[in-house]
Amino acid sequence: MELGKVKLYNFSSYAGEVELDFSTSADKNIVLIGGNNGAGKTSLFTAIKLALYGPLCFRYQGKNAHYSARIKELMNHDAFAEAEVKTYVEIEVALPVNQGRTTYTVHREWNYIGQRVRETYWVSDGSKRLSDRERDYFQNYLFTVVPPSMFEFFFFDGEEISSFFSDSTYNWHIKNAILTLCGYDTFSIIKKFCDTYVGPESLDSAYDDLLGQLRAKEAALEELERRAAKAEAGLQALREGKSAAIDEKTSLEAQFKNSGGLSKNERDGLNHKLRQHEQEKNEYSKKIRDYVEGIMPFYITYDLSRAVDEQLLREERMQQYLISTRQLSVNMLENAILAAGIVPSEQAEALSRRLYDSISCTLCPEKDPEGFQFIHDLSDEQRRQVSALLVRLYSFDAQDIIRAVDSKKDAADKYEKASRQLRESLPSIDANTFFEKFNDLSKQIVGYDNSITAAQEQLCKLDADRASLGKEMDALRVRLQTESKNKTAYLYTARISSMMDDLISDTIQEKFGQIERAALQMFREITHKDNFVDLMEIDGAFNISMYKKQEYTLSELYALADNVGVDELRVRLGSRGMGILMDRFGITSKRTLRKKMKKYLLDGGDAPGEQVLPLYKLVEFSQLSKGEKQVFLLSLYWAIIKSSGQNIPFIIDTPFARIDMEHRGQLTKLFFSSVSGQVIILSTDEEVVGAYHDIIADRIASEYVLSNEKATGHTSVRLGYFGKEGSV
Repeated sequence: MELGKVKLYNFSSYAGEVELDFSTSADKNIVLIGGNNGAGKTSLFTAIKLALYGPLCFRYQGKNAHYSARIKELMNHDAFAEAEVKTYVEIEVALPVNQGRTTYTVHREWNYIGQRVRETYWVSDGSKRLSDRERDYFQNYLFTVVPPSMFEFFFFDGEEISSFFSDSTYNWHIKNAILTLCGYDTFSIIKKFCDTYVGPESLDSAYDDLLGQLRAKEAALEELERRAAKAEAGLQALREGKSAAIDEKTSLEAQFKNSGGLSKNERDGLNHKLRQHEQEKNEYSKKIRDYVEGIMPFYITYDLSRAVDEQLLREERMQQYLISTRQLSVNMLENAILAAGIVPSEQAEALSRRLYDSISCTLCPEKDPEGFQFIHDLSDEQRRQVSALLVRLYSFDAQDIIRAVDSKKDAADKYEKASRQLRESLPSIDANTFFEKFNDLSKQIVGYDNSITAAQEQLCKLDADRASLGKEMDALRVRLQTESKNKTAYLYTARISSMMDDLISDTIQEKFGQIERAALQMFREITHKDNFVDLMEIDGAFNISMYKKQEYTLSELYALADNVGVDELRVRLGSRGMGILMDRFGITSKRTLRKKMKKYLLDGGDAPGEQVLPLYKLVEFSQLSKGEKQVFLLSLYWAIIKSSGQNIPFIIDTPFARIDMEHRGQLTKLFFSSVSGQVIILSTDEEVVGAYHDIIADRIASEYVLSNEKATGHTSVRLGYFGKEGSV
C-alpha cells in the first residue's frame, strides 16, 4: 500500500483547497513535512484516515449521530459563513491487485444542509467510478491489507512512545501487526471462526457435562419436591394448632364471664369510667361552689343590685359635673371672649356670665344638684370591680346551676354503679390466673401466625425454585439435543481449530526468530551498545522481553527458584537461558528442575554450588531511558516491516522527541532510509534540520512546511522546508 496525492477542502484548520503529494520512489522514499505544534499535522492524518475508513476512523460501526457530530467539528469554522457549506478529503492510494498495482482515488465529501451533515462517498480506479458493489469490495479489501488499527499502529508519535510498553495492550498491537503483515491473520480468522463452535473442553466432555448438569438438576428438583411436601405438612399442622388455641381461648373467655369475671379490657374500661365520673363530679361541684361563694348573695338581692347599679351611674355623672364646673369659671370665659374680640369689652362680662349659667345648666344631671347626696362614693377601681360583678349577675342563668346539680348527681350514680361492679367481680387472684392463661394462649396464636407466614413464604420460594429449575432443565434438554445433532460438525471444527493452532505456532516461531534478530541488530547499530542487550524474545502471547548475558552459580539459581518460583525464574532467564539450565540437568519439564538442583547440591561433592553457568538476565524496560525505549520500539517496527516483505507507509511525528543527540544521527542514517518504501516524517524546526537533514537529503521525494496563520487561524501549506518555503 502506498499513499499518493491528498486534497483537503475546508477541513479543520485548512481553509479552501490544499494539496500534498506523498508519492515516493525506490531511491526517494521520504516525504518530509515541517511544522511546529498546532500547525495542523494531526488534522492532516486524521483526514487521511477518515477518507480511507469513514466511521471506523472513530470506531463507529456505521454512520450515526455521534459520527455526524465529529464531522461537524472537523468542518472549517469559516466554511459556515459561505452559502454552500462543504468539506471534502480526497486521497490516492495504490494497492496490489492481480500481481500488479492499481491506484484508487477515494473521495469523501460532507455537506451541511438543514443543520444536518450529509456524506457523499465514491471511489475511482482511474478509469471509472466504482459501482456500489465494487466499492464495497474495495473497502473490504483495503481492510484486509491495512485494517484501521494497523493504520494507527504505523502512525508513530515520538511524544507518546515512552508510555507504549506501560500500556497493557501493547502486545495486542504487536500481534495484530505481525499476523496481518505476514499474512497469518487468515489462520487466526479461521481459528476464531472455529472456536465459536469449539469450547475449551472436548465435545464429548461438553455433552457429558450437559448431561451431568441435567441429572444434577433432576436430583435437585426431587429434593425440592420432598421439601415442598414436608413444608405443606408443616403448614397444615400449624393451622390446626392455631385453630385449637383459638377454640381454647374462646372457651376460657366464656367460662370467665359466666362466673362473674371481668376481662382485662372490661376491668380497664370500668376503671376508666370511674376516673371519668370522678372528674365530672369534681367539675360540677366546683361550678356549684363558685356560684354559692360568688353570685348567690347578689342573686338573692337582685332588685337591690339594680338600684345600686343605677345609683352608681348617677354618682358617676354627678362627679363628672362637679369636676367640669370647678374647671369652668366666669373669669375664664370673659378672658376667652376678650381674646377672641367678637363683642365689645363692656359686654364681655355679661356675656361670659350668661354662658357660664347656660353651660352649668346643660351639664347638670340632677334637678337639684345642691340637694344630691353621694351614698357609695366609690373609687374608680372599686367602681370597676362592682361593675364587673353586676355584669356577671345580669348574665347569670339559674338553669345552668340546676343542670350542674342534676349532672353531679348523675355522675355520682354512675360512679357508684361502676364501683359496685368492680367490687362484685371475681377476686383478683382468680382473675390473675385467668389473665395469665389467656395471655399465654394469645401469644401462642401470634406465634402460630408468624410461623404460618414463614411457612407460606417458604412454599412460595420453593414453587418459584421448582419453576425456575424446570425451565433450566428444558433449556438443557434443548442444548443436549443440539449438541447431539451437531456433534459431527463440532468435531470437524475442533480439528480445524487445532490445525490452525499448529500452523500459527509453527510459522510464527520462525517469524519471531527473524524479527528478534533484525530488531536486535538495528537496536545495536543505532545505540552503539553491543553488550547492552544480548538477546530479544517474543513469547506466545506476543510479549517482548530483552536479556543480557549473565553468569550464575548453581547456588544462586537454586535460591532464585526457591524464592520466586520456577515460572518466575523462566521469565528472568528467558526461554533460551531456561533451556540451557534444563539441558544441564538432563530434564525436559521445568516442574522437576528445583528438585533436581536441590539433589545435585546435596550429593554433588565438594562445593557443587559454586559451579558457574553462562545464562541470561532479564532487562527491565524501566531500565531504559526514554530515548532508548523509542530506539528499541523503532527497531522493532523496522524488523516487523522487513520480515513481512510488505510495503506499508510508515508515518512518524516528532521523531526526535525522546531521542538524545547521541542517537539522532544513527537513527536518521539507518532507519528512515530503509524502514519502508514510503516514510512520512513530521518534524518540528528543532529536529530534522541541519546535519540530520543533510543525511537524508538524497532520499527526500518532496518537502512541505505547515504553519498556522495567527491572523486567520488557518493552516497554510508551502513547498520546501524550514527557511526555503514556497507557496503550493
